[in-house]
Amino acid sequence: MRGMEIALIADSHLSERAPECVSNWRAAARAVAVADPDLTIHLGDVTLDGCDQTDELQFARGLLQAWPTPIVCTPGNHDMGTGSGEQRLSRAALSRYTAACGPDRWCLVAGGWTLIGVNAQLFGTSSSEEHTQREWLREQARRLRRADRVALFLHRPLLRPIGDSWMPSGRYVHAQSARWLLDGPLRSALRLVVSGHTHQAMDFVASGVRHVWVPSSGFVISDALQRPVGHKTVGIGWLSLSADDWDYMHLTPPGAVKHELTELPFYRELLPHA
Repeated sequence: MRGMEIALIADSHLSERAPECVSNWRAAARAVAVADPDLTIHLGDVTLDGCDQTDELQFARGLLQAWPTPIVCTPGNHDMGTGSGEQRLSRAALSRYTAACGPDRWCLVAGGWTLIGVNAQLFGTSSSEEHTQREWLREQARRLRRADRVALFLHRPLLRPIGDSWMPSGRYVHAQSARWLLDGPLRSALRLVVSGHTHQAMDFVASGVRHVWVPSSGFVISDALQRPVGHKTVGIGWLSLSADDWDYMHLTPPGAVKHELTELPFYRELLPHA
């Protein structure tokens, strides 16, 4: 059975206020158009601040529609608010996100793999939306066949790697929810978890599950603001899935620039939201 080639992009932070991020997006689009994968998955924060600057969702929507392959998205905190049990869930912001970027959860099946995208910001909110998403995940698990493998895609990472004890909140999925995702209904089939959010590249295996952090396509964050855990770079990810194996690699598209956040003109506008 034929596998899939998938481009992965994260934390693009698209806005007319951020032409540097848009330029890197266009560099990524050119590279993906040449490689011609079956699918692109965006791992969240497609906007710079679409939660509060709602016009940015429409701006990002236009760029998503012009993307050279089919593309599906998972929402990020800059798109619909932090949620995650750390801030109150904004249902209005979630609705604006889905209207612009499509469903906040999805399931695709190809080549012996089930690809599941979820809304990381819902976990830990004790909301009806979180309950509905959990029930939906249970239903996807019931449909799995014995030989199926699952790859899970979401904005926030699930596991805290060694070396990141300093980040108390804001980076990972709500701890109890993360354990449920790893040890709950998907447990027997889960092989791969792919996330964005950290603006760092990371690739490690824990308890038989491979965890991949895809870096931002837009910019890196200085060590003064964010201690390094993985590798600070910009670019996209490339995932190859087949019935027998899978592989991941990071790519820096030609023309993409490693911008640093504090050097970008929009940075001072972001300070109240940091």
